Amino acid sequence: MKWWCIKKAYLILVLLLILTVSLAGCAKPPQNSESSAQQAQKEDLQKQQPEKEKVLVLGYDRDAEILDTIKTAWYSDALIYIYDRLVSRDYDFKYKPGLAESWETSEDGLTWTFHLRKDVKFHDGKPFKAEDVKWTIDTIKNPDTGSPFRGDLEAIKEVIVKDDYTVDIVLNYPFPNLLFNLSNTAAGIQEKDVYTKYDDDYGTKVVIGTGPYKFKEWIKGDRIVLEKNPDYNWGPEWMSNRGPALIDKIVLRVIPDENARMMELETGGIHILRDVPETYLERLEKVPEITIYKGPATKLGYLAYPTDKKPFTDVRVRRAINYAINRDDIIQYVFRGIGQTAYGYLPPALKDEYLEESKDLAYKYDPEKAKQLLAEAGYPNGLKLTLSADNSSKSTKLAQVLQNQLKQVGIETDIRLYDSSSYTAMLKEGKQELFLREYSWPNADILDWFLLSSQFPYPNHSRWKDKTTDELIKKASRMPTWEERAQGYKDVQKYLIEQAVWCPIYVPEKIFAVRKEVLNFKFHPWMLMFNDGFDLKVE
Repeated sequence: MKWWCIKKAYLILVLLLILTVSLAGCAKPPQNSESSAQQAQKEDLQKQQPEKEKVLVLGYDRDAEILDTIKTAWYSDALIYIYDRLVSRDYDFKYKPGLAESWETSEDGLTWTFHLRKDVKFHDGKPFKAEDVKWTIDTIKNPDTGSPFRGDLEAIKEVIVKDDYTVDIVLNYPFPNLLFNLSNTAAGIQEKDVYTKYDDDYGTKVVIGTGPYKFKEWIKGDRIVLEKNPDYNWGPEWMSNRGPALIDKIVLRVIPDENARMMELETGGIHILRDVPETYLERLEKVPEITIYKGPATKLGYLAYPTDKKPFTDVRVRRAINYAINRDDIIQYVFRGIGQTAYGYLPPALKDEYLEESKDLAYKYDPEKAKQLLAEAGYPNGLKLTLSADNSSKSTKLAQVLQNQLKQVGIETDIRLYDSSSYTAMLKEGKQELFLREYSWPNADILDWFLLSSQFPYPNHSRWKDKTTDELIKKASRMPTWEERAQGYKDVQKYLIEQAVWCPIYVPEKIFAVRKEVLNFKFHPWMLMFNDGFDLKVE
């Protein structure tokens, strides 16, 4: 090959290389290089931004009385989340450790030794110790405190602090119901000397517990706001989440009007509605965003009267009122056939303690018998009485039906409706005549609560001061075994039916309505623990 041909080929090759490099230098970078950088920057910004707060809103028909487990007679759900208890109860209603990690009983059953957790702090940062347990129980038992829960702890003789994390609870007599009482909302452990420190502000402006949620604010008649306790790390062993709650804040909204509560539920203004009115059940079941949960309720609704005032001092008048009430019609027309007729003083869900003969012993609907008894008691022309109730839609409707039924036997009534706080105040002042009540409690000792003479005048709002009742309850509560105790309370129920101390009417079902935003809902038979894995989907 000629030298000039080689040179030409070489020049062409050099030119091609220069052109390639030039084109490479002028080429645009890959399209995804810039977007990847932008994506990384976007992710960094997202990490810097706080997650949207998870706020669970619950709907209720009535407000709390006071956010103090020691002094209240109406246990707002807020108390469950603010205060922990020595003993907890799982989904099978079995007793499990709480603030007490273990316990044992002496051979004679009179001394219970509780070993306390060492990693617990109150919401103000103070460590939880044995002195707080002693102060709580001693304060409840002090007559000057006026605690409605005092009678439930009557079996306790004294509380002895053995060291910072060990207490002995010494009993006056064997008491198989002790663990139940210590697991109740009413037995929430409080910080020693809070009354001295905060005076009248405690329970309204200041509330301190060791629970998974802290008190933030209470706007009476409107809402209670709780925020999660970020230091909480001592949830009971049976919970799926034992640390800080997944939900940041709980708002307990008070919405007395039933229709307004339903609308808020349907539109997402509230997420969970407890005690769904039976009249709205069919409507809610058709809403795809809502799930209905049902279960047997440990509740009982009844008509009561002040038994220490005429004409109710006469058992014939009390029996006449019982005969005048058509309970089956009330279940059908007020509760839409959902629930059961109440024949006795405990709901059938309390299987061990419920008196099976209640239906046979109960007063059947018999208006003629009612008229006869009224005449025998000296009221042949009937009576004129007030009939009081809270201003919820259910109670209002029930009061109207009862007004009509009582009128058929000659008892004229003037219905008076109250908001929750005014209703409680009226009962405490003893101004009631006929009045409606409903309790929720999973133990026969609810009869102690409402009917012992020592509970007069409140929560013994029936004003029943009766020596025989006191003796029967005392005997039952002091039985050494659970079986004997249950039998003793059946004797109490027989006597109460005979004396017509109340007029039992209905046993409702426990009905919850839950929106789809609520994740991992768990149906607890007594108290919903919103720190136990409950979560909330937020947009």
